Amino acid sequence: MKILMTALQPGGGIRTFFRYVYSQPVFEGYSFTILAPDQGGLEAFLSTFLPAGRIELVSADPGKAGFMRQVRKMARQHSYDLVHSHGFSAGLLTQLALTGNTTPHLMTGHDMFTKPLFLGFRGHVKRLLMAQLFNRMAAVHTVTEDAKRNFLEFFPSVADERVHPILHGVDAKFFQFGTASDIKKEIGLSTDVPLIGFFGRFMSPKGFRVLVEAMDIVRRRLKVSPMPHIVTFGWGGFIREDYAYLKELGLGDYFHQMAQTDNMPGALKGVDLIAMPSRWEACGLLAMEALAAGVPIVGSDSIGLREVLDGSPARQVPVGNAAALAEALVAEIDDIERRREVFQAYQPAAVARFGIERPARHLAELYVTVAASDK
Repeated sequence: MKILMTALQPGGGIRTFFRYVYSQPVFEGYSFTILAPDQGGLEAFLSTFLPAGRIELVSADPGKAGFMRQVRKMARQHSYDLVHSHGFSAGLLTQLALTGNTTPHLMTGHDMFTKPLFLGFRGHVKRLLMAQLFNRMAAVHTVTEDAKRNFLEFFPSVADERVHPILHGVDAKFFQFGTASDIKKEIGLSTDVPLIGFFGRFMSPKGFRVLVEAMDIVRRRLKVSPMPHIVTFGWGGFIREDYAYLKELGLGDYFHQMAQTDNMPGALKGVDLIAMPSRWEACGLLAMEALAAGVPIVGSDSIGLREVLDGSPARQVPVGNAAALAEALVAEIDDIERRREVFQAYQPAAVARFGIERPARHLAELYVTVAASDK
């Protein structure tokens, strides 16, 4: 099968999707061409983590008009069985570019819609226009059932049967068999000090400030001894503002910033507990990775994350509730040895549940169905 893929922001979850899904044997014999900006070394990333020749990258021209011209030209000059866009913006522009072209178009949504996006008259008009374009697509793929419900809440005119939820997955065995990194030694922390890992980006949806406020409550009200520390990874987003905020609260000594790591299994297993206070997720991949690694995790009951944590031993707290998060973190820390055993006992179930082989197989089946929709 010959597929044209498009993406405008091929980072974060989209890049992880490429790495996990298209590396699978089920896509042997497929021909993928992706039109996307070569941001952050995308070409090098694809050549490192995917089989040689699996995906050819065509660098997108700057600007929306240039992107659409390229989509139109490529779809016209090459006989693709399917066009697969990644992300809502890429999906909408790709559908505009395909006007008059009969090649079936599948879009994968990698995010959630929120009400502030559609406030006022302009927001209402924007939503109507987006609905028209979504209705022209052959199908929409979401990475959780939650994401499907979110999509249909905002775009109820799209037929339910044209939105296909496939719970995403991870390279579960990679996380299962990873070896723990000695993070406490790296940051100069005593082995008896509880270490909590935050692996999210420094953006509002990931809830880092909720974790900061929870730590403030732990220090002032719950008075845990020894006081737990937090380790974070990577840069970007609002890291400067977020770290300035925690220092204003007098928490600077309890937070440690480390560089982004390529050894995620080691980093996950190198902490005592993982905090994931997300406000929303399209799919809680980090939670899948943590559970596959057998590491205790406390998460919010946010859309997209609750679907992953339900049925697992993980404690869930209300979205944005710093006090509840503080109490859950302390409860885990106070019983950390037993809780670690509980999560390790659940690990085989997590590996089976979240392994990438299942969603890759289902996506390949969806490709066949959508490609046949113009026949």
